[in-house]
Amino acid sequence: MKYLVINTIIKVLIRKGVITIASKVGFANTAQYKCLEDLQRDYVDLYLSYCGIEDVYPGFTFGPNIRTEYVLHIVLKGRGNFTTSGNTYALTQNQAFLIYPEVETTYQADPDDPWSYMWVGFNGIRANECTANAGFTPESPIRALGNVDKLKGYITQMLGLHELTYANDLERTGLLLMFWSALINDYTSSITPLPCYDYPGSVYVKSAINYMTRNYASKIKISELAEYLGINRSHLTNSFKKVMRISPQAFLINLRMGKAASLLKNTSLPVSTIAQQVGYEDPLTFSRSFSKKFDLSPRAYRESPESKELFTYEKKGDYVAQKPI
Repeated sequence: MKYLVINTIIKVLIRKGVITIASKVGFANTAQYKCLEDLQRDYVDLYLSYCGIEDVYPGFTFGPNIRTEYVLHIVLKGRGNFTTSGNTYALTQNQAFLIYPEVETTYQADPDDPWSYMWVGFNGIRANECTANAGFTPESPIRALGNVDKLKGYITQMLGLHELTYANDLERTGLLLMFWSALINDYTSSITPLPCYDYPGSVYVKSAINYMTRNYASKIKISELAEYLGINRSHLTNSFKKVMRISPQAFLINLRMGKAASLLKNTSLPVSTIAQQVGYEDPLTFSRSFSKKFDLSPRAYRESPESKELFTYEKKGDYVAQKPI
């Protein structure tokens, strides 16, 4: 109860502009541990959450833990174990393991030959597509890599772009795309013939996402969208939940709210106009949906001050990731 009261007070102070909405990014650059954290953004396609490189001490264990994003680890040297969905995998140099969102995992460095690894945390509507085409599945979340040096180069460049500038933000995203392109090319060049990595129904999910991304400003009914794709609503919804882990209706709302948030911060358009541009005929309905998503009215969100801070720390554990209000 005390937490709820404090949380409510904080939200009120944000609406009144007394408290600044801070965006904090953590950065460490030591001999054994290099990490860039809390880069999450509301990008729709593919975005970088964090990345790092570490020489792990013998026996170090992380977990059991559940992530909210995808995390790919690549072993640079040494050995360790990765446990997920009841299976334990022994990994060594030039192998990778993928952590899926909302799945409990544990990984541990070998006590005699501890691994060094690098990692990228990422998410977005193309995240599942990227991982599948790079040879990772929930049933087989590990594989050997043939281009580790190239991938390490991309992560090293990401870590070097820790200054909080818009240009660096774009460049990190570009490096993430190149990172996954290299992973996919490495995988597809090692197999013959090239199989299809789509999950059942994912072709419909991709088509639905493309349709909603192009037409979010128009009135969209999921039942009509399913009919347009040539399937029934139930099949589309089930396929969407399997691939994206949310319903098509929830995806559409998130898409519209993300577009609206960007327009509120980056334009002076009236709220009623923004509502229309993201597919809401009634500004009141839009305001209710926006408030439910962000805990702030569109006007309060626009007026709320923002700041961005780079927190530089010297050792692992010094940085505390941001918690959403």
